[in-house]
Amino acid sequence: MKSKSLSTLSKRIRFLLIIFIICLIALSARFFSLQIIDGRVLKDQREKNINTFEYIYPKRGRIISSDNKVLVEDEKIFSVVINLEQKPSLESIKLLASIFYDQLELDEIEQTVKKSISSGNQEVVLDKLSQEDLSKFLVRNSELNGFSILETYRRVYDPHPSIFHVLGHLGYINDSDKRYFSERIDEYDPKLWQKVGKSGLERVYEKELTGTHGKRYFQRNARGTKKILTKEDEFIEGDDLYVSINYEAQKFAYDILDGRQGAIVVIDLNDFSIPVAVSAPSISANDLSGISSSRYAELLKDQSRPLFNRAFMGLYPPGSTIKPLLSIYSLDQKFTTWEETIFDDGFFRIDEQRVFNAWKEGGHGVTDLDKALVESSNPFFMNLATRFEKQSLESFFSSASFGTKLCTDCYPHQFSPLINDAWKQKNFGRNLFKGDLINLGIGQGYLQITPLHLSLISAMVAKKGEYKTPFLSDSSSQENFTLSQNLESSDWERINKSLVDVIYSPSGTAYRVNAGELKMAGKSGTSQVVDIKSREEYESIRENPLLRDHAVFIGYAPYDEPRFAISVVIENGEGGGSVAGPVAREVLEVLLK
Repeated sequence: MKSKSLSTLSKRIRFLLIIFIICLIALSARFFSLQIIDGRVLKDQREKNINTFEYIYPKRGRIISSDNKVLVEDEKIFSVVINLEQKPSLESIKLLASIFYDQLELDEIEQTVKKSISSGNQEVVLDKLSQEDLSKFLVRNSELNGFSILETYRRVYDPHPSIFHVLGHLGYINDSDKRYFSERIDEYDPKLWQKVGKSGLERVYEKELTGTHGKRYFQRNARGTKKILTKEDEFIEGDDLYVSINYEAQKFAYDILDGRQGAIVVIDLNDFSIPVAVSAPSISANDLSGISSSRYAELLKDQSRPLFNRAFMGLYPPGSTIKPLLSIYSLDQKFTTWEETIFDDGFFRIDEQRVFNAWKEGGHGVTDLDKALVESSNPFFMNLATRFEKQSLESFFSSASFGTKLCTDCYPHQFSPLINDAWKQKNFGRNLFKGDLINLGIGQGYLQITPLHLSLISAMVAKKGEYKTPFLSDSSSQENFTLSQNLESSDWERINKSLVDVIYSPSGTAYRVNAGELKMAGKSGTSQVVDIKSREEYESIRENPLLRDHAVFIGYAPYDEPRFAISVVIENGEGGGSVAGPVAREVLEVLLK
């Protein structure tokens, strides 16, 4: 009996031993799998968790005017965003909808969540939270899995519309932006940019204004809850940008246009910075923050083009405002002298077949270069134009910055085309002919120029042919230029006197500027909108306000020691001397106070 019991016990012990051995083998196999087979995967996952990070977006730099007005700055805001790594549950979505029932609907949140998950982008559910909204969220935060609070900044612009085109605005990055910034910013990474400058100074100085992004490292526990580590890579806030714009003068210039379409540009002749660059009409940059696609489409279709920067992009025939520049060219090339005269009877004939009408019926009589500038004799300059040589004229216009960039940091930026045989061949399939040169001689025909360039031409004359690249903030890439000319100081003095007489002589075309003691010099002009062949046709066309000539004026002050050069273009304003000239005077008066 005892032997049988011992036998049974022995069998049990062997069974248990076998079970133990099997378990040991299984455990060993599992250990081997974890250590050898899965070890590398687990190690990689562990390291991935440890090294997971999020970017810390720095505060964007301010833009500050020359008269110390903050034109734009960042304001801290809070938003509810979707946590892509911890996807919201249906319960969380319903809870969020119940908390913010007066601002959000359940369907709206669900659609936003689906969009976010499918695109892999962190979508904003509710932005610009008030302190009350923020408190509501934080109280129920533990129940709102899949949603989190994003602390960020909102760009706040001075609301006056005068500064929109200069400053530009921000928008979400697209492929065009990526190409632009990758060419201009070393080690550019589009992941670091949420919104970027779309135009103006915001775009040109994106890197400086944005600063340096930081990193906040974290890991997750078994439940997927983010655990913030103490380690952070330091971020650097964006640099403040100081610009040459004089805020008070900028506002004044915009307001004095009084709803008229046009542009005003002023250049400071001390350093060629730009204190005024106005395009009208315009909007507040704040209006583009969170703008709907339908509203943006409306702005694009608006006939007045409030989004178009006329100051830097608008192209207009300069009319008679080009005559001081062509006077310099003609004297330089010995095409005329101050003593040469013609008889201006109100017409200019070419080959006894084609007749050009002058603006003044009956003409100006016996006319020399001085009188031609003061009274703006078209026949005198048409006669000069018949002597122009295409090659030397092209060289001269090139030296006056036609066909090239005019400003180091004006964006967007249009250059005034260089009109030559190559340009006309490209656009019309033939070379320039004599009639084209005659039209160039009075600033019409193919010749087109931006208001920025017009102010620069005024600066060239004021500085006796010496000029620099204009700028808004950074002069480091500025270049020095000289007109291709060999004029004597006496020639410059006579040109200056003629332009003074344009304003102060009773026969001057800008006599109605009423400059008084401002000591102003200048040249008025009219920019033809349509080709007019007779005075009868002109009177008929004037009945349509949109077909009337543009009013153009360039000038500088004080004429004895020039400090500022200005250009004014008022679309369909007709009178350069009577309409654009007084605007220039008032803007210069503000700057010279």
